[in-house]
Amino acid sequence: MEIASVVIERHCVENIPETGLSPLQNELLESPAKVRICSAPTGAGKSYAFQRAIIKDERVLFIVPTRRLAQNLMLSIRDSLVNDNGWTEEKVFKKLALWNSDETKRLKDAGETNIGARRIREINGLNIAIEGGEMIIAVPEVVSYLLLRYNMEKFQTDKGVFDFLVNFEHIVFDEFHTISARGFGLAALFAKLAAEFSGSRSKVTFLSATPIDIKPVLMKFDVPESHIHNYEETLTDTGRAVHGDVRLALWDCPDIPTLVKEHLDMIMAEINSSRQVVIIYNSLGDLQRHLPIFEDIFINAGINKGEILLINSLDDSRTKIDEKSFFLSGRNYNPENYKILIATASVEMGVTFKTNLLLMEPGFESANFLQRYGRAARGNHNGNVFLRVDSRLLEKNPWLRTLKKWMETNHGKKLTISALTDVLTFDCQKRFKSPIDEKSQKYFGMLPSRAAYSAGLYWNLLMKHFSNQGHRFKHLREHQPSPSKAIYGLIKTVRKMESDRGFGELVKKWCDSFEQEARTLRDIGKGIKVIEENGGSFYVQELWLRRNTDILSRFPVTIGQDDVEEVRIDGKLRDYQLDKKDCPFIKATRILCFPHTEYNQVVEDNSEIIKNWCKALKDGSFAWDDYPDEMEAVIKLVQMTGILVSDDTEMEAATCIL
Repeated sequence: MEIASVVIERHCVENIPETGLSPLQNELLESPAKVRICSAPTGAGKSYAFQRAIIKDERVLFIVPTRRLAQNLMLSIRDSLVNDNGWTEEKVFKKLALWNSDETKRLKDAGETNIGARRIREINGLNIAIEGGEMIIAVPEVVSYLLLRYNMEKFQTDKGVFDFLVNFEHIVFDEFHTISARGFGLAALFAKLAAEFSGSRSKVTFLSATPIDIKPVLMKFDVPESHIHNYEETLTDTGRAVHGDVRLALWDCPDIPTLVKEHLDMIMAEINSSRQVVIIYNSLGDLQRHLPIFEDIFINAGINKGEILLINSLDDSRTKIDEKSFFLSGRNYNPENYKILIATASVEMGVTFKTNLLLMEPGFESANFLQRYGRAARGNHNGNVFLRVDSRLLEKNPWLRTLKKWMETNHGKKLTISALTDVLTFDCQKRFKSPIDEKSQKYFGMLPSRAAYSAGLYWNLLMKHFSNQGHRFKHLREHQPSPSKAIYGLIKTVRKMESDRGFGELVKKWCDSFEQEARTLRDIGKGIKVIEENGGSFYVQELWLRRNTDILSRFPVTIGQDDVEEVRIDGKLRDYQLDKKDCPFIKATRILCFPHTEYNQVVEDNSEIIKNWCKALKDGSFAWDDYPDEMEAVIKLVQMTGILVSDDTEMEAATCIL
């Protein structure tokens, strides 16, 4: 049942006649500012500006949050350079590079033996013998791995962060709202050095359609305010259309299959007109459980096998095509080639579709919603977005209740995208006590101050690296940000306990592990490789397996050849999917370490985890009697950075990211 609907009216960006660029795109290319924080609606062409930079013979390092987005962006730029700019396929192949695990596998299958050495060489240039600019599209873990690699392997050099700064005109962090506090070290490092290192030719740019406020953290990290510039795309009534008129309808129903059934005629009309339909879920478990229902719905509607693509973390990890499956899955498929896409949040980050009809759940935050909404009706096209809600979703999400009230108040009206953005950011502005007016930057959140201290930990680790000796080390020390100095001082204090005869070795191990935590940019749960009977496999989070299947209670977990835990099952993973009502409530936990004892503790992984760990450290520990200042420094380190040493932490750089 429809609750309310509004039409978000067509909006455009101005085109500068001489360049064909919008004002923001032009600023991204021409502004001399060293650190730029940029906001523009989905579809406004933020990444296109850097494609134009390539045409201008500049080099671009474009860092994106997911492998799926990296591949999508690579395909889009390749096609545009060939079709719009007259580049040959051979030239594009030699002037664009992809740094992620899928490309690593492709290179290894092609006979490449040392991927790390290849990427170190590519910092200087991909193919300087060919005229034209270059772009490397990378996930952050690969860039961080190259900066902090453990050893200087054969055929490698000591290239490091300063080599990036002198070899790229642009270092871009796309969808920067996805950067976590603990992963901000890489971005803060580049911003700080680009602003102050006289030899840098790089400008560092942060892009997002749903920006969070990162300027206070950059300034806390001693990036000079004079070097930080905010840019925002101005929307107009005429010019290049970003989105057409989009009818946004709030629909009360129990699940997505019900929403699909109620709009099946509209779905088939779109497909019969050679237009794509996209369905986006909140829950991967719900998506997997509903696939048999979707198969019946779409077979009866005349959709053929292989015309629907699944996009989510589970299906994207599939290593073998299931010839019998009605649905296709895997990152190697181009989403634009399929009639229907069924996806989860993995499509929020900049992935482009050709759809005018979107049926979706709202996501967990207002930024998730706006990113999903922005996938529909791009360019000069009108569209429809049907948003599924129910009492449970409304109860859990205050911002969704605010959106519902706003839509009910304005039911049937035609409104601007700015009005929609205002209501979605209203709760955030109140929470951060930001000014709420037409001229203020609208943020979807604020990066916490602990990001500056976790970035300080990253800076300290970099100072110890073999690539930063001599004058490089001197520069890093002379320009060491104050949060980095604070973290260094606290670790030095804690290490005084290393002389203790009883637990000194444990203190050293904890401090070493704490410093190494800077290498892990994102908290990704422990993964298990699930191998199906036909040889196909998935890389699945253990917690998801326990919550949604009974696999781990029926089959043994072993260690595979690649040192990754694996479980071999009869049949297919989907055969062991539990009904939603049967899914057990299993809390997420972490096995946490302490500096003064060899006994670890299982702690519930929730918003209270830091508080609970600190309480456990204080309770009944003899170390407080002899080392009160040093133990207090341990607590300050954890509270300031938000980083805990975990016995089950996985190093992404060593597993699936590269």
